[in-house]
Amino acid sequence: MAPPASPTVPATPPRQAFTGMGLAVFVAAYAWLVATGTTSITGSADPGASGMSLWAALLPPLAATALARLVPPRVEPPQPLAALPVARLRREASVLVAAALAMACLAPFASRAGLLYPAAKIVVLLAVPLVAFRLLRGDGPVARAIPAPVTWLAPLPAVVAWFLLSQVGPLAVPLTQELPDPVVLVIGSLITLLTASVLEEVFYRGWLQTRLEALYGRWPAVLGSSLLFALMHTSHVRPDALLPGLAGIVAFQGVFGLMLGYLWSRYRNIWAIILIHVISNLVLVPLLLGG
Repeated sequence: MAPPASPTVPATPPRQAFTGMGLAVFVAAYAWLVATGTTSITGSADPGASGMSLWAALLPPLAATALARLVPPRVEPPQPLAALPVARLRREASVLVAAALAMACLAPFASRAGLLYPAAKIVVLLAVPLVAFRLLRGDGPVARAIPAPVTWLAPLPAVVAWFLLSQVGPLAVPLTQELPDPVVLVIGSLITLLTASVLEEVFYRGWLQTRLEALYGRWPAVLGSSLLFALMHTSHVRPDALLPGLAGIVAFQGVFGLMLGYLWSRYRNIWAIILIHVISNLVLVPLLLGG
């Protein structure tokens, strides 16, 4: 039996204020970059990676989000946590927010030590939440935050639009960084697929955003989870360029997270957003496209 649909969370003044503050962060990030003459940001921490224009960071996610807004799902997506007690949801959401902030603090240090970075993700974004869920659940029901997809075709226009604009068209970022030998590349790509494309979507969208939605509504949840997702990329921020670095990760990873968060809220199809994340992260895709 499908989970009960959750009632619409009323747009109370605190929630409206949080939504406004979240949007203000994104506007401020782009305003800072434009005001300081920063026309290119780097979406990858790999040495030698090419920069991208602000348009390349902004337009593909915006186009995908607009198409998702225009293409409704034929079946109403489930709200899997609607039946859980609010107190339990708050405790679980607090643990997830704390884990996301811990990952943001650990990222600059763990990313310098090779496999320590994916290992830290597995501990902070997977092991800690699973243990917390079990302890906080007590004798209550298991929280199925990621339901089986009920719609497959509706997300496709958004996925295709993002792919064509970001990977094929003139906004595509050329592959300029030096690549390791094929064996190391394949192993690294597999680790990235599991710990970034899959785990990050399960944590930030499936677990965190779904709980925030049940508590505070769609847009506070989408904005909050996308900003925490952007903060996970603090390894891209140089200590001597703190403000430009933070503005850059909000402008790229934050906007990318906004798109994924809206697609998750709109369709509840985890595989659609994992596919986008896989394409975004793996250098094998531009290699196949001749980039």
